[in-house]
Amino acid sequence: MSSTEDFLLHYQLQHDPFAARPPGFRFFTPGRKPVLAQLHHMAHFAEQLQVVVGPSGAGKTLLRQALVASCNRDKVQCVVTSGREYATEDGLQKLICQALGVSDIDDLLERSSQLHATGMQIYLVVDDAHCLQQDALQMLADISQSGRAAPRVFLFAEDSIAEKLESVSMPAERAWLQLVDMPPFTLEETRAYLAQRLEGAGQGIELLDDQQVARIHELSGGWPGAVNEAARQVMLEEVEQDIRPVRSRRSGFPLRSVAALVLVGVGVAIAWMMGGEEPAPTQTVLNLPEPVASVDVTAGTGAAVLQMPGDSSSALERIAEEQDAESTADVEMVSAPVAAATRPSAGGELPPPLPMPEPPRVEVPAVVAAPPVPPAGGPAPASPAPTASTPVLQSTPVAAAPVAATPATSSAPVRSAPAVEGQAAPHGSAEPHGAAWYRQRPASQYALQVLGTRSRQAALDFIRAQSGVADMGLFETVHEGQPWYVVTQGAYASRAQAQQGAARLPESLRKQKPWPRSMASIQQSLR
Repeated sequence: MSSTEDFLLHYQLQHDPFAARPPGFRFFTPGRKPVLAQLHHMAHFAEQLQVVVGPSGAGKTLLRQALVASCNRDKVQCVVTSGREYATEDGLQKLICQALGVSDIDDLLERSSQLHATGMQIYLVVDDAHCLQQDALQMLADISQSGRAAPRVFLFAEDSIAEKLESVSMPAERAWLQLVDMPPFTLEETRAYLAQRLEGAGQGIELLDDQQVARIHELSGGWPGAVNEAARQVMLEEVEQDIRPVRSRRSGFPLRSVAALVLVGVGVAIAWMMGGEEPAPTQTVLNLPEPVASVDVTAGTGAAVLQMPGDSSSALERIAEEQDAESTADVEMVSAPVAAATRPSAGGELPPPLPMPEPPRVEVPAVVAAPPVPPAGGPAPASPAPTASTPVLQSTPVAAAPVAATPATSSAPVRSAPAVEGQAAPHGSAEPHGAAWYRQRPASQYALQVLGTRSRQAALDFIRAQSGVADMGLFETVHEGQPWYVVTQGAYASRAQAQQGAARLPESLRKQKPWPRSMASIQQSLR
């Protein structure tokens, strides 16, 4: 897009407000009224040639239009022309005589005398008079000095006409020329001029802050034509700062496609992290003491007979089966009391081993999710060897595994905790304000316009990305006959508060160059 299209889209303008002469535009500042009053006064009470001088774009054409429009039709007959179209003496004379219905300059002077007797005057008004040739300028000066009833001549020209006026042949003692200087705009007049220009294009002065208005006034010197150029330059600078970097990124791969791929990738990653595999069942590691053999030492033999307790292995198998079948987070802890073996019988045979008691069940709370950690210590040391006179069968009780407060001190692997329900939703899930919200706001309030786009989905994605910013809004309007979606932030009581709010926004929003927009203009543009 050209810079003009970027400019109009960014500020949502119906047309270029700073075009040379937009149709229907009229701005006549109070500072120009004294100049207009002076021209009317000199036309009634003086016979000099009136020359209004000012630089290009000073508003001379508008002043000329105001002079003609403010004349009394019953008392003034105006002939208006331009030095660009009729620059020669012959062409200018034919135009004036044809407009007044006379044949030559003598008939023109006679007709002017007749009208003056009835209380009417003839005004010859020439715009762009600096384009007139020297002979044409001499003819107009002669007409203006033809007597009390002569037509009144008004010239609107640039400063270059001064050299031609010095070459006009007139008696030195006659005061035949009256120069009128056009004053430039003051700062407040410049602000009012910009406001009227922007309102004609569908917006308002809120597009420009005080610093921008002051800069425009300084660059232009207060002349309307230069104000148009400076204002367009200042507003385009802000647009280009935002658009040029985006263009460079789009040159390689469409930015919208990249954003869509990133969003899809993030969604897949979140789904993978939230799904995962089912947690493995909790396993309990029991650190049981190694079995202690019973030793029978007799006087008749020197061989030692070792015998393991018969029920100990079956007890351990039963515990393992119970642990594998358990599906809850409850952990069964097994404790084996010490059992003393009886002395050998008179026949020299060892008594059968005592059965191990049923281990008590201990209910413990659900184990917090943590990675499995191997036991901190090794297996329990074996009991001291029994004496020769007393064979002993001994088993050390196993304490219940404690629930670890931290993964570093846990002595048993734990079950991974599932995802917690009711977890906070991803950022950006808050819905923006809609059209009804804007209609309910007072028209005197302001909002910060942050973004404008043709895509509603792009606007919603942008809002979701600003999860930390409150009072985000989205409304639909029409620009150049197509839907246009606008993102705003906040509702401020005044334009100054809106500007202060813009300074407090995150960097990602400040880069969008938000500008205050009145609720009244938003309500008018709602679709």
